[in-house]
Amino acid sequence: MSPTGIIFLSWKALRHRPIRSLLLVGTIALTIYFPRALQVFINESEEVLQDRARSTPLLVGPRGSSTDLTLNSLYFSPQQLPPLTHAAYHRLARQRFGTVIPIHARFRAGNAPILGTSLEYFDLRNLRIAEGHGLARLGDCVIGARLAALQNLNPGDTITSSPENIFDLAGVYPLRMRITGILAPNQTPDDDTVFVDLKTTWIIEGLAHGHRELSAQQIASQTQNTSGPVARANASVTEFNEVTDANIASFHFHGDTGNFPLSSAILIPDNEKQRALAMAFYQGEDSTEQIVIPLDAVNDLSRTLFATRKLALAAFRLLGLAALALASMVFLLSFRLRAREMRTYKKIGATRMTIVLLKATEVSLIVMSAVILSHLAVSLTRSIAADILSRLLN
Repeated sequence: MSPTGIIFLSWKALRHRPIRSLLLVGTIALTIYFPRALQVFINESEEVLQDRARSTPLLVGPRGSSTDLTLNSLYFSPQQLPPLTHAAYHRLARQRFGTVIPIHARFRAGNAPILGTSLEYFDLRNLRIAEGHGLARLGDCVIGARLAALQNLNPGDTITSSPENIFDLAGVYPLRMRITGILAPNQTPDDDTVFVDLKTTWIIEGLAHGHRELSAQQIASQTQNTSGPVARANASVTEFNEVTDANIASFHFHGDTGNFPLSSAILIPDNEKQRALAMAFYQGEDSTEQIVIPLDAVNDLSRTLFATRKLALAAFRLLGLAALALASMVFLLSFRLRAREMRTYKKIGATRMTIVLLKATEVSLIVMSAVILSHLAVSLTRSIAADILSRLLN
């Protein structure tokens, strides 16, 4: 029998049992796909993490886990570290080691992180305004492209911060922020972020507020408390939950601004000498802050991922062997059930070798189809891995 005839008969046999054939193709394809997809995700995650870490020379923050500090500063993930005080940030800025960029990433608007920072951050990340304009005053925000697309937001709309505890609004003040601009997409966590001025995050934190001016009658009423020449309004005085041109003058801060919190600060040294001096500045045992090289912290995390990858790959290989054993059993049982069909081939003149080739061709068609399907799935995974990882890391 010619090779074309063998392929034709094998194809007809597979089409005669479509469900069995599709199940075999899917099982083998998944067995091949999962280990390769895991490898793609781990490699892509290392690349994504390292790219963002390389663009962030140094981080200064409270003492604690360098990994938590790095992930919070680069991906705005929640952290359990104590805050970096504004006084510590100013102390760093006075050392003139280089450009210092404040980072306050405690709050969120729904699922989107709110980042309080300065304009230098936009230069560091090469962020540019695609629609609208930049921050103009207190209470304004600029949002990432993906966030704008998902929530159908445009310049002039508003977005409201979320309280950390819905049963206690005293500590975190829900603030309605005016969207002044939308950033161009850059395929990083910045695409999902709400950018505000540092003082705006302090309003959300309850360290500043604005309220209606009290009239002479209100001051004289019994609903107010007085202590000497100072009049204190009670909770019946309405506080503003949005900064507008009409009420911006009424917003004021309470307490020592030196104690106001930040998450961390990005330091961009002017040269290698300033970098060395900055590293030495935070090496004292009495220092309450630490300086972190983000790339080193990410590499430590990558080594942990590498150990996890080896365990996961070993588990996938064992599952793959089990799946292939089951597929082999299905083929053997199928050929045994088709014994009468094989005897018919013999009666019409097919040799033993021809029957073996028929069986081998069926198996080859199944395996080749599974390999092609898994290759296409891996290619698709590779093309969307960066976007998925960006969402997961955020």
